[in-house]
Amino acid sequence: MCALLLALLPLTFPPPAHADGDQRALSPEPVDFVVLVDESGSLSKADVAAERAAAAVLALGEVSERSRVAVVGFGSATGSGPGPVETVCPPTRADAAGRERLSSCVSRLHRRTDAEGNGTDFPAALTQALSLLSDSEESTPKIVFLLTDGRLDVSDSPAYGDDPASRNANAEKALAKKVAQARAEKVQIWPLGFGSSIDKKQLDALAEGGYQSRCADLPSARPAARVTKGSDDVAEVLLTAFAGARCARTTSGDAKSVTSSADLEVTIPPVATDGTIDVIKENADDVAVTYYDPRGHKVPLNGKADGSEFELVGQSGPVEALRIRNPYPGTWRVHVEVLDGAPAQRITATAIWQGVLRSYIVVDPPAPRAGQQVTAHVTLQTRQGVVLTEPAQLAGIKVSVKLTGDGFPARTVRLADDGKGADPRAHDGEFSARVTVPRTADGALSFTGVMVGEGIAGDESPFPTAVAAAEPLLSGAIVLEDHEVHPGDTARGSIEVRNDDDTAHRLSLALVGGPKSGAPAVSPRKITVAAGKTVRVPLSLAFAPDAEHGAVPGRLTLRDETSGQVVTATFVRLKVVPVPGFLDRYGKQVGAGAALVLALAVLLGLRWQDRRRVRDTSDIQLILYRGDMELSRLRAPTHAGSEFGFSLRAATGGSQRLLLDDSPGRHRVRRAGDGGLVVRLPSGKRIVVARNHRSALSDGLSLGFADHRPTSRSSRPAGTRRGAGGSERTAPKEQPRGRNRHSRGRGGSAAENATMTARRPYDDDF
Repeated sequence: MCALLLALLPLTFPPPAHADGDQRALSPEPVDFVVLVDESGSLSKADVAAERAAAAVLALGEVSERSRVAVVGFGSATGSGPGPVETVCPPTRADAAGRERLSSCVSRLHRRTDAEGNGTDFPAALTQALSLLSDSEESTPKIVFLLTDGRLDVSDSPAYGDDPASRNANAEKALAKKVAQARAEKVQIWPLGFGSSIDKKQLDALAEGGYQSRCADLPSARPAARVTKGSDDVAEVLLTAFAGARCARTTSGDAKSVTSSADLEVTIPPVATDGTIDVIKENADDVAVTYYDPRGHKVPLNGKADGSEFELVGQSGPVEALRIRNPYPGTWRVHVEVLDGAPAQRITATAIWQGVLRSYIVVDPPAPRAGQQVTAHVTLQTRQGVVLTEPAQLAGIKVSVKLTGDGFPARTVRLADDGKGADPRAHDGEFSARVTVPRTADGALSFTGVMVGEGIAGDESPFPTAVAAAEPLLSGAIVLEDHEVHPGDTARGSIEVRNDDDTAHRLSLALVGGPKSGAPAVSPRKITVAAGKTVRVPLSLAFAPDAEHGAVPGRLTLRDETSGQVVTATFVRLKVVPVPGFLDRYGKQVGAGAALVLALAVLLGLRWQDRRRVRDTSDIQLILYRGDMELSRLRAPTHAGSEFGFSLRAATGGSQRLLLDDSPGRHRVRRAGDGGLVVRLPSGKRIVVARNHRSALSDGLSLGFADHRPTSRSSRPAGTRRGAGGSERTAPKEQPRGRNRHSRGRGGSAAENATMTARRPYDDDF
């Protein structure tokens, strides 16, 4: 009955659509896979939700849009129910539209009732999966993922016999046959069990019995059963298994219980060329997600930005996935917000990625003789031409050269980038080794670079050549002198060729494996070398003004047009960099000049301030005397500047007083360079008033002054002290005790007497 039901299901994968050759070579290779999901009666509601999320993670997290995915729910057959299997998601291409359909159809997974058949029929599930994978291309990996919370149980299924006691034993025999069929048809089986009722031994037998991965020499790519205690982490564990199955890798991110908003982080390494960030949610309707690259840039959900391409699907389902082509390496930030009023929920972010690399190989000499030792060099580059050189980028990657040809069995030699032996420099991204051509080699030869690493997939670009019967008649070398070039500029070098033949040879120069768009113009394209001559010609690679920035991939190859044999070849180690701006070119000189100008401006400013401070008259107080009697004091106006004016006015009793007066024809006061004053009289005559002295004005009047400008202690003349108001006064000599202030005044100089004279009532005016 089971076989009949399966025969009635005509579902098969549609024929794959082929991309062009370059796209296929530089994109992740597709895989065809089926997710088998246990729908037995032992599942809880939370288990079913976890299974849906796990199935969605695989369907939406696939990094190649050429892959094809199917999801099958299974239980058992009761004889009256719908049958043991149901294809809830028919085979679907994992492009944008297909991933949206997959996100929706996984919701049909459910816990079966007794009437529907809620046992666990592994043979029927595996039969359905093999049927769906039967017409996949031979070169496409085929994978089955089995998700279960229990063990084989078909005790309710008449399809395995009338005796319920023998049904499970019969089913185990049927399962063994299907596992053997899977191995024969190169189908991998990756079981995942969760819960406490798992038969781990049975799941191990399924993994070991199926086909082993084509990259099974990597531990992570070897089919193995995985068991987890509960369903909470089923999606993440299954995604890790899926990454190993398709020779990719995952990086675990954050898992948080979010009440309002949170930032989840996940890292994508520099070697990744394609990846998907998966966000697993408990209730998709209550969550909004925003993605930021390692530079903090918010990325579009669909479209292109900064050299990357983005495509988001699954926003309305339990898993949403942002597929990224050429992701910016580093730690990505996934910002999640739970809508107001919604309950807290657990949200997980994780990434699956793969590095699709080019391998370029150069062999020296390019046409070896049988038994000759040659040196093989291989570099690894991303699709954007970046040569991998950092130890972190190359960690775990093993590089070899595979030698095939006529007259000998294939052999593989491991290459190294350690600076020893044939390797010229350590950790420069160029792997090297010496390879001996077998003495039995006769005819065609091929050297192919092979890379193996966790999450690494690469094209295998061969270096075809042929065994030389004798020493080559043509030899040469290509030297590229420049390592950086600007758009619109030309990189230069030289080519030297020696012709030991008795006839002239014509050679062609080409850039092999260079950029598909914006490739530089190589010159010369043709070189003719006369018999017995050696020529040295200039080499140039001219770039267009709109040439894209970045590393230039490929190798320069010089080939003899008559024989088609490569004479010499070299890697292109060249990078197109932006034209430097003015500051880039003259930044140091501009900086030095700006610093000098600034220092000069500061110096001039300080000198100007000093001069202004020295000339400022704001702290001057003029004192008018008649004989030894002080008649009047006048304080200069605030912010007087370098000059102010005053006049003399008669006071009561025939005395004179000083008044501020800036009208024309009045007395004008300035500072002198020695600390005194220069006073210009209304007549135009100038008089000098020295510090601590008086100068005659007219009619028995004389003028002195007090200076209230603050002065540093070190700059005061010896024997002076700060007086009240900040004026400087000469320290009086020690006087005998018993003499009062007035007697000291009478016994002192005229200046001292003037300073010590009691203030008059008019002082309050000032």
